[in-house]
Amino acid sequence: MDQPAPRRRNILLILSLCLNVALLPVIAAIVIHALRHDGAIGSGGILAPRSVMAALPGEQAPIQKVIDAHTAKLRALRLESLRTRRQAFAVLAAPDYTPENFARALNRVRDADSALESESIAMMAQSLATLTPAERQAMVEKVRKRNRSWLFRLFRPRAPR
Repeated sequence: MDQPAPRRRNILLILSLCLNVALLPVIAAIVIHALRHDGAIGSGGILAPRSVMAALPGEQAPIQKVIDAHTAKLRALRLESLRTRRQAFAVLAAPDYTPENFARALNRVRDADSALESESIAMMAQSLATLTPAERQAMVEKVRKRNRSWLFRLFRPRAPR
């Protein structure tokens, strides 16, 4: 005849089920956050131009001009960065692979990434240069006061664009 499962196994199965049920909202939150990721030019980070625009709504026009001035070049640099990565992968996958060729391909990736980062930093610096000292201080205060809880920021409502 069938013997009942040991009590310890039942407890472990129940705990496993509870953990899996608790994990589902975490996975859903991660997916939702990834879907809402803003990849627009000038976004990302507390000093990014779009973050400054959100913190100081009165300064949106001059900062938007800075973003517009850099957008074409940043898009071209992003495409170049992606192209060099694809080329590096092609070198890695090539039947005539050599470490020297791959090192040169990775150097081109580094150069493309450096150019992209330099342009992003230039845009950031120009957007922050449009602010007065009082506006810079107001932005710093807003950043310091914001809720630092990652869980709160994950679920906070975002302003429509």
